[in-house]
Amino acid sequence: KEIPSRNLQDFISYTFPDYDFGWFNEELADTLTQFVQDVVDGEQPRLMIFAPPRSGKSEQVSRRLPAWALGKYPNLSIIAASYSSSLASRMNKDVQRIIDTDRYADVFPETKLSGRNAKSGATRNSDMFEIVDHDGVYKSAGVLNGITGMGADIGIIDDPVKDAKEANSKVVRDAVYEWYTSTFYTRL
Repeated sequence: KEIPSRNLQDFISYTFPDYDFGWFNEELADTLTQFVQDVVDGEQPRLMIFAPPRSGKSEQVSRRLPAWALGKYPNLSIIAASYSSSLASRMNKDVQRIIDTDRYADVFPETKLSGRNAKSGATRNSDMFEIVDHDGVYKSAGVLNGITGMGADIGIIDDPVKDAKEANSKVVRDAVYEWYTSTFYTRL
């Protein structure tokens, strides 16, 4: 289907009909749509989004964006990180659940994961999944954990620190910055 695949907002509206788009969410969806196009066009953009909790960032950036991007461009590589491996794995599973839905298959019938929609030897677990018959891959990891051995077209960091106590710790901030500059950023 052309319409729901055209941009991220249309995709979200189709696959998550109850999602409430305020002005911020509309701006974010437009910005993310352009961001992915810039990645595909080889412009190597960088985008940081800062907004308060419960504003829809994680739903759009960490769940819907990877699913939509891999649907439109099934050869993309995505690395997603969060302050803990368990949170990163949960986001990974959420992206897989979106891709496994019938509504997703209506929009992107060629993008499938091993298991429910397709039988193949493609990897599929809570740390990584591959798109069947394509080069696309999604890898999740905790911040400060290793992600060496793979590159990424898109890198997502959602909640790099756990709470205000960690955010106020110079030791934690320095460690996260060191991981970002020496490990995460070098994968892009």
